[in-house]
Amino acid sequence: MSLMSKLRASDETVARPAPSRRRTGSDQRRPRKSTGLSPLGQGLVLGVCIGMTFALGIGVIGFLVTRPTAAVPAVARQPVADQGAKPPPAASIDVTATHLGDLQVRIEAEVSAPGSYDPITKAQVVAWADMVAMPMAHRQGPIPMTEVPGRPGTYQAFTKVAMVGEYNITVETLQPMPSRADRRLDVGEVAKG
Repeated sequence: MSLMSKLRASDETVARPAPSRRRTGSDQRRPRKSTGLSPLGQGLVLGVCIGMTFALGIGVIGFLVTRPTAAVPAVARQPVADQGAKPPPAASIDVTATHLGDLQVRIEAEVSAPGSYDPITKAQVVAWADMVAMPMAHRQGPIPMTEVPGRPGTYQAFTKVAMVGEYNITVETLQPMPSRADRRLDVGEVAKG
């Protein structure tokens, strides 16, 4: 290096100010240490604490204001008339189901009074047909049944079932005496000949 370049280098170093050190006196603050929670976290904790305090206060006020009531025994809740009462008598139903061919079925029911077996006339009677192998898939009903002329207490209905198979035929009387009876019927061929 030439002498000139050395002189220039020394002039540059002299012209630059020396780095200063920080003062640690009382006039300068030190940075605060973090508490671990952000302002959002602090607000959330404060909100939860205030909410729980209000909820506890409402619960205490509700407890002090309401009056306790004694529990009523289960037996006392039932009406006096129902205790020991017999269920209403049910009608007696004799069901006959016949496969007529081509999936046609005739349902007959003889409805009579319990005990005396006198025929019940002008009753409201319905029938249901439900396939045993696929319950509720091919259910038919309610099928209204009409009283057969000249045969008091005998009701009849015709229906066409969906397919060959075993069916559960249910007959229900709705009025004047509710009752129910079932009969199984095997529909084994499409055409009867």
